[in-house]
Amino acid sequence: MPEWINPESHDLSLSILYEDDACLVIDKPAGISVHPGSGMAENEKTLLHGVAYLFEERSLPFSSHDVLAHRLDKETTGCLLVAKNPEVHAQLQKQFSERTIQKIYLALVFGIPKHPQAVIDAPIGRSMKNTVKMGVIGVRKGRSSQTTYRVRGQGDACALLECDLHTGRTHQVRVHLSSIGHPVLGDRKYGNRASQEFSKKMGIENLCLHARKLGFTSPADNVWHEIEAPISELFHKALRLCRIAP
Repeated sequence: MPEWINPESHDLSLSILYEDDACLVIDKPAGISVHPGSGMAENEKTLLHGVAYLFEERSLPFSSHDVLAHRLDKETTGCLLVAKNPEVHAQLQKQFSERTIQKIYLALVFGIPKHPQAVIDAPIGRSMKNTVKMGVIGVRKGRSSQTTYRVRGQGDACALLECDLHTGRTHQVRVHLSSIGHPVLGDRKYGNRASQEFSKKMGIENLCLHARKLGFTSPADNVWHEIEAPISELFHKALRLCRIAP
């Protein structure tokens, strides 16, 4: 069996924000991929290596196919939901597909939106010009996507937004905010020239996107839980550089 299917366990010192008999919520650090993929170094560790270690500690059977209830980008921090068995995985994925899970992100963006609150309703699909990117214009098979943002704070040329994801498309927050002219700071893939120059000027190198809150019904007790991940030091640093209070 290839190593990427069931990676060897490795202690990544992952912080656990919530745990019960059915699932756990991990505070994902920046700079680590959730799972192996193309272009990665042969021995690069991923979050799955760390999850395998947590399962080993708990004497739980591990299969990479049915532990991750969703995904986060490599540089994104915050709440990541993990299922402890295939049945729970299926139940949590159903909640995601039925859009009953709450997903709140914090994003530090270039520029200040004209409207303090708005809904971005724009289908997202694979870009026809660059297949490694997603987009809302010039895409194949765009899928319905909605994001509500609220301005939480602002600096001279940037703003802190709270984003409520009503759907779960690949790179949704990054694509939607870029589409309205306010790319996430530190975003090399979806940023524009102005946002990238501003990020460089401010000394911001990391993607300023944080999965702040995750709300779901746990199959362990059939109770609604809302889990919050603390803002990372990297994000705090970016906020200080932009003189915005978290």
